[in-house]
Amino acid sequence: MQLTKVDRWIKEKLIYRTHIYTMRLPEVALPSGVCVEELEDSPTRKYRYRLIVNADRDVDTVLSTLKESNQMFATRIEETNPWYRKIVDPEGKSFFFRALWAGFALSSAFGTLVAGIIIYTNETLRAQLIDAYHLFVNG
Repeated sequence: MQLTKVDRWIKEKLIYRTHIYTMRLPEVALPSGVCVEELEDSPTRKYRYRLIVNADRDVDTVLSTLKESNQMFATRIEETNPWYRKIVDPEGKSFFFRALWAGFALSSAFGTLVAGIIIYTNETLRAQLIDAYHLFVNG
């Protein structure tokens, strides 16, 4: 099934993380939502630090800071695997439509329950409905 804009937005906010790789940390303080990881030294490794950023505004801030200080960097979008991933990103299904149908089913069940309680507690309404049913069946 094709994903809706809501599904893509949910996936972007809850599943995707931006990884920014750089040789050195910027002199300016990074935003509070940025996680800094130092990568192990290796002769083949191009970058020394990985900055993991969740929010788009923090990505823009970090990238503009790195560009201003003329640093070489690379960005990658990585998919995380949190415990709620199977709920908000079901394979081949739309979370938005599943939630929409679940809401419709719950509201229909609630409406049916309320109508049943009203019919059960109101004697005159119940008698009128029984008479209408007999008239419908017997013609």
